[in-house]
Amino acid sequence: MEPRSRSPRAVRFGVFEFDLRSGELRKQGRKIRLEGQPVRMLIKLLDRPGELIAREDLQKELWPSDTFVNFEQSLNAAVKRLRHALGDSPANPRFVETLARRGYRFISPVIGLAESTRLAAPVARPVESLAVLPFGNAEAGNTADPETEYLADGITESIINHLSQLPIMRVMSRSTVFRYKDKSLDPRSVGRRLNVDAVLLGRVLQRGDALLVVAELVDVQNGWQLWGEQYNRKMVDILAVEEEIAREISEKLRLRLTGEDRNRLAKRHTQSSEAYQDYLRGRYHWNRLSEEGLRKGIEYFERAIQRDPNYALAYTGLADSYGLLGFFGLAPAAAVMPKAKEAARRAVEIDDGLAEAHASLAGIFKIYDWDWAAAECEYMRAIELNPNYATGHRMYAAFLAAVGRAEEAMRESRLALELDPFSLVISMEIAWNCYMARDYKRAVEEALRTLELDPQFPAAQSTLGLAYEQERRYDEAIAALEKVRVATDGHPATLSALAHALASAGRIEEARALIERLAELSARQHISPFWMAVAHAGVGKTAAALEELEKAFEQHDVTLVWLARDPRLDNLRHEPRFKDLLRGINLLPNADSARSGG
Repeated sequence: MEPRSRSPRAVRFGVFEFDLRSGELRKQGRKIRLEGQPVRMLIKLLDRPGELIAREDLQKELWPSDTFVNFEQSLNAAVKRLRHALGDSPANPRFVETLARRGYRFISPVIGLAESTRLAAPVARPVESLAVLPFGNAEAGNTADPETEYLADGITESIINHLSQLPIMRVMSRSTVFRYKDKSLDPRSVGRRLNVDAVLLGRVLQRGDALLVVAELVDVQNGWQLWGEQYNRKMVDILAVEEEIAREISEKLRLRLTGEDRNRLAKRHTQSSEAYQDYLRGRYHWNRLSEEGLRKGIEYFERAIQRDPNYALAYTGLADSYGLLGFFGLAPAAAVMPKAKEAARRAVEIDDGLAEAHASLAGIFKIYDWDWAAAECEYMRAIELNPNYATGHRMYAAFLAAVGRAEEAMRESRLALELDPFSLVISMEIAWNCYMARDYKRAVEEALRTLELDPQFPAAQSTLGLAYEQERRYDEAIAALEKVRVATDGHPATLSALAHALASAGRIEEARALIERLAELSARQHISPFWMAVAHAGVGKTAAALEELEKAFEQHDVTLVWLARDPRLDNLRHEPRFKDLLRGINLLPNADSARSGG
């Protein structure tokens, strides 16, 4: 309910408008017959939307002095007539909710209308941008069910993916809209913050094999409900519901779709509802970005593939899970990256038109095979297939930064941020790319901007510390990296960075103590040789640093992707062995420019 300084003459809810003085009810401009006690009841409910109106209050309001009326029977009849006019259902209410033996509550968003807009038909205007807010997973007024949270999240993400396939529509990405999950916010206010024309919101309820999905599309500018629908289906129909929502939105907005666009909206990646639900569970755990989440995601993706061996999206999820285990240093690259590559290749074989599959394969070509030309082709193919794919633009930007094409990297980063304006990862990677481009002042600015979004984000704090170190602001660098050390419980990458910063500040003994700590850890867990190399380079142990880099090369360590750019390795660049490493990962042409800061 929007805040109001005085009671409006008319209000809008769903596809209805109601004149509070005349009692006139209209549905999309067409008058609906409603009179007598149901009208007075609706006025009472709309006076306090979202609040319980006790049965006793309704009795006083509707039958103040009539002692000859059977109150229970008359009240039930009035509610029934009101629900009939609104097309509402007591089992799955969209407007009037019954609270047993207590009263009733109006549960739909209500918007007060100015005289100039009262009971007017909606003004047609183009909707070119949209945000799909995270669907709730409970009935109005009830507590969310954690067991079905994956379903609400998955349906939200799937609708985003469906609509983002349309090049004529700008759709906010998952990471931006999920900042508003579990928050009771006015959808119009959120839409204005995101600078979109319309927002889609809804809720999901699962009871056994029954599935209820309620969705409505709201115009951010004037609050009109552009479209709304309720789907009572079986769980096996979940794919059809998502497709229907995407299709009906495109039809309601009168989007001029090509035949190819329509095919994209109607495309199914699997015909198995069970496989799809396993995929949604896999992505739900994957999005936690923890080792436990990634390994749990692998279990569900593999289960989905068992149900449907030609499920390309499930193979992509598998590739992304194994890839992140390697990228985060949670497992040796040689143990997980071949599995990631195999899964990504299979996804592309099954569906060459799947942007996510090409992006996954591109990342493996880049960080594991060091096949830069093949990686760029795959990134460009992913973006060609889905120009609204924020992750594709972000990953391509990281590729461009790694090979020294800084201006192009910034262009792609900005495109990604435009599609996903509140993404911590994209914002942080802009800072990181600036750092690798030797633009340390801007790297600091971008890292601080990211920390404004989330002061506890370790990756941004780490990039800030690295940039401070290169600006010789050693105390600030060490302070930032110490924060990361605490936040990550002493992650080896952070210990390595801190050792290098301490050495740069002249605190050699402290740096050596951290190197000893890394050596102790390596006896019990996987430690990237690249991190050891950075630490040794900091204290001037050239031979040890080169030896660790050569180990990283033998293991196809994914962090070698930054070998040509990382300024912390500058004191090694004149060494023939270092040039051999650059030659081995096909980045020798960038060695000279990296040495000069280009």
